[in-house]
Amino acid sequence: FGFMAIIFGSLVLMAVGNKFVLFPAEQTEIYVGRVEMPRGTTLETTDEHMAKLASDIKETMGDWAKYVTARAGTSSMGATDAKGGTGDIHGLVLIYASDFAKYNVEDPQYLEKLRKVELPAAANLAFEAQVNGPPVGDAINATFRSNNLESLNAMLDKIMARMSEVPGVRDIKVDDILGEQEVKVLIDYPKADQLGLSVDAIGSAIRTALSGTMASEVILNNKEVDLNVRYKDSYRVNEADISKIKVMDAQGNLVPVSTVAKTELTAGQHEIKRFDFKRSKTLTGGVDEAVITSQQANGLLQKFYNEVAKEYPDVSLVFGGQAESTKESMQSLASAGVLALMGIFGLMVFLFGSYLRPIIIMSTIPLGLIGFSIAFFFHDRPVSFMALIGIIGLAGIIVNSGIVLISFIDQLREEGKMELDEILVKASGMRLRAVLVTSLTTISGLLPTAYGIGGSDSMLIPMTLAMAWGLTSGTVLTLIWVPCAYALLEDWNKFLGKIPFARFFATKAQDGDEEEDEEVTSDVANAGSV
Repeated sequence: FGFMAIIFGSLVLMAVGNKFVLFPAEQTEIYVGRVEMPRGTTLETTDEHMAKLASDIKETMGDWAKYVTARAGTSSMGATDAKGGTGDIHGLVLIYASDFAKYNVEDPQYLEKLRKVELPAAANLAFEAQVNGPPVGDAINATFRSNNLESLNAMLDKIMARMSEVPGVRDIKVDDILGEQEVKVLIDYPKADQLGLSVDAIGSAIRTALSGTMASEVILNNKEVDLNVRYKDSYRVNEADISKIKVMDAQGNLVPVSTVAKTELTAGQHEIKRFDFKRSKTLTGGVDEAVITSQQANGLLQKFYNEVAKEYPDVSLVFGGQAESTKESMQSLASAGVLALMGIFGLMVFLFGSYLRPIIIMSTIPLGLIGFSIAFFFHDRPVSFMALIGIIGLAGIIVNSGIVLISFIDQLREEGKMELDEILVKASGMRLRAVLVTSLTTISGLLPTAYGIGGSDSMLIPMTLAMAWGLTSGTVLTLIWVPCAYALLEDWNKFLGKIPFARFFATKAQDGDEEEDEEVTSDVANAGSV
């Protein structure tokens, strides 16, 4: 019961005291800034503002920034980056951290200083860290689905309002992609008929003036070159320039567009997205991991959704981003863990010829969780994907101490010089040096990597730290637990032997043990006769 209480306490500490972050942002080298300018901003204007933003960032960050690059026309990192967009109003700035900042400045501290840089002309400016490891998506990524657009928008408004009030949650937005502004040419058809102008003629004239029309092919430097005719840039800047475009009628007269039509500037249309055949919109956002984790933020979002869903029952919720990646990663780790345990158990059954001894040895694996949870709590490190991989690897190492003890206990029983109780009392003391040396050599090899002695890697530190401290606690507690567990199983077998219907199963479970006892008895009898 004492060991069960210790293991249960370590699990509680791991769940409550330690945060879970799939891939923590450590030793971050690249930080990303995404800019969105107001609608109607030209690419040239966006480029000017991006150049100014890059200069301000370099001045603000000082020695913390090695390089700062900016580009206009896109705010996406690539084809797999769903956060950004493309167009004249979008911009992207990349900040490369210096070696000092990479190894000594934590990600929240760097972002806090970076967010002091402002771009008043921008409609939206957001900074984020390019986390080491595979892409896992946004910290908050929730897709709302419904065929009722009004219910969908109403729920999103309420969820966004509540999530924006949560401390540590940043940059909450909906992935509504609004098209570029449009200028509608509204033709007065009776007047156009009077002047002998067709819709096709008016449209062709406007298209030629703005986009151009290929008039001919000319030979330039012995190469065929398309000759494209259009208005000069200064004559096609704003909405009023369209009204000044002239259209030729059937008699060869030039008629201004303003005579037969008027223009109207309208907002672009929203891009329609569907998920599983339903209209969908995705709510995205980031988190400050020093305040709240992605898992906690998504839990709050689920709670808010459950409260609002009563008013809008036709709206469903599907999580993506880090929540989806975490779920997939945990499922793969669980499968790997089960396969690892099956392999360890099967190998020990083959070696010991018994099912009971491997059970005792396998019971030492949870003892490593105690050192793991305590170490990560006092080191103030979040439990990550790499740390859990370390736990799976720990399972194959921590059993070594149990194998050494069980083998020694079986050896003493075969000699037949001591009773079982005396053997169990002396076993740990007699094999103390062998058990400690077996574990200390492994721990000594892990500690330099775990503490970055001689160089560090943020991806390997959680894994080696979990293995080192898990093995430390597992080794110490194994020396106490294995003799106790051996005695408990012996008592359990004796208890089953007293129950008639259970006697058969107990006998089968101990077939290997009884064969060994018979061999020992036979050897002792032969020695006595000699």
